[in-house]
Amino acid sequence: MPNTSPVKITICMGSSCFSRGNNRNVEALQEFLKKNPLPPAVELAGHLCQGNCQLGPNAMVNGNPYYTVDLLALTSLIRHYSGGKHESA
Repeated sequence: MPNTSPVKITICMGSSCFSRGNNRNVEALQEFLKKNPLPPAVELAGHLCQGNCQLGPNAMVNGNPYYTVDLLALTSLIRHYSGGKHESA
């Protein structure tokens, strides 16, 4: 059964995370989301530095940190929190 609780996925856009890969992650996510729109219960947002630059690129889900994320990790998080009804990245 899909998760119906509100979920906020935040991608760090601080300069370190951006240069460590979140710049590419965001571009690829935009393409992924064209084919796989987010359900209303899932919010995707950018955020400035989250303070864990050495572990970047970073993301958070409802305040829980995820480190060294790549596109596969981000799309997996989106699939998990939206009930798993998305295509592969």
